[in-house]
Amino acid sequence: MPTVLINVRVDRKTLEILKTIASGKEEKHLSNVIREALFEYIRAYTGEPTLKSLQRKIDEIDVRLRKIEDEKRSL
Repeated sequence: MPTVLINVRVDRKTLEILKTIASGKEEKHLSNVIREALFEYIRAYTGEPTLKSLQRKIDEIDVRLRKIEDEKRSL
């Protein structure tokens, strides 16, 4: 899919947060972090699953399974 350049203005605090996120992900280009954030935001409205939302569900299920396993062990 071809990409289209858009200009976005953000305040300094938001820019620093984006830079921190990019640095933590060892991302060279800030635009990749912004692109990922846009995809997540759009999919939140459309209801399409994302890797993050699926991982969150997996983590929630894992926590519940651990609780059940702990209860079984304590019996």
